[in-house]
Amino acid sequence: MLTDSPLENDPVLRDLAQISINALKDLELAKKELKENDFRMQEMNKMANERVAEMTKVNHQLQEKISFVENMTKSIQEKNAHLENELKSISVEKSNYSKLNELLKIDLGKVIKKEKELSIKQIFLEKKIQEQSSDLMRSEKMAMIGQFTSRLAHDIRNPLSKLRMSHDILCQSPNISVMDKIKNQQRITDAISKITHIIEDVLEFVRMSELNLKQNTLKQILNASIDNLEIPSSVNLKIEGNDMPILCDERKLEAVFVNLIKNALEAIRGQGYITVKMLNNDSSIEVYFEDSGEGISSEVQTKMFEPMFTTKQHGSGLGLAICKMIIEQHGGKLIYKNHPSAFSVILPKTNKQKTIVQ
Repeated sequence: MLTDSPLENDPVLRDLAQISINALKDLELAKKELKENDFRMQEMNKMANERVAEMTKVNHQLQEKISFVENMTKSIQEKNAHLENELKSISVEKSNYSKLNELLKIDLGKVIKKEKELSIKQIFLEKKIQEQSSDLMRSEKMAMIGQFTSRLAHDIRNPLSKLRMSHDILCQSPNISVMDKIKNQQRITDAISKITHIIEDVLEFVRMSELNLKQNTLKQILNASIDNLEIPSSVNLKIEGNDMPILCDERKLEAVFVNLIKNALEAIRGQGYITVKMLNNDSSIEVYFEDSGEGISSEVQTKMFEPMFTTKQHGSGLGLAICKMIIEQHGGKLIYKNHPSAFSVILPKTNKQKTIVQ
């Protein structure tokens, strides 16, 4: 089970992240303001240069005509004074913009320095988050190993107790009847078979071997799966649909079919019907296992394919997880639908998985 993100639980990390976000926003605003001020100063410089050029031209024209136009001297002087005032005003504005530009450069330097500090803090924060994530993953793995070990010990303990009890009876009671001996020997055999089955499930789960792909037919694999099961006479089991060739690992696919039919038998409590349909779709082959059971609740459906999850009193909780892994290894998918209760094994007609054919 996944926990909340460390960033959400640690207020220091949350504050550092918020400071980083705010600083980046301030940096963007300062850069934008600097660009706007620079553009304005360029425009003002351009205007000032144009005005200076204009005044120079006017003065030159006035000086050429001053001897001929004495009556206009006074007006020209007034106009010249006015232009000089404007030049002073422009010079003042230019000086102010120069000071502003210097201040902006200073502020930009501070922003760049702050940005470097934030980059260092961000690297530190990312490293810390990565360390905490690694610690969390290790904790989850250890918790899963502990849960798995506990479940495995619990599942093996029960048949082991039966085996020990039957062994003690046979050893300590040499004069018991032949029927009692046979009964206790059968208990020992059943217990050993149960322990072997649990160990095989665990090995299959932790050591998923490469596929041994060979050409087979669906019906052949289904019939072999049914032959490995004891079907009560009160159960109506039938196979429908046309047989189809399939490239697959016969042993692994048979294990999947056995598990699904066994689950169906347990779901209907040994009485009802199980229908297996072979469906030929456009780009896939579907094997549909339907039973007359009550179905699986939505809460259980969300966890049914998780390792070590089981609703049974005795079971490793690996059956459906292994089935899902095998089908996905074949490039297909295993899904469940309610009403009616049914599992669908969907396999591609052309297997695209990287496999080794032995």
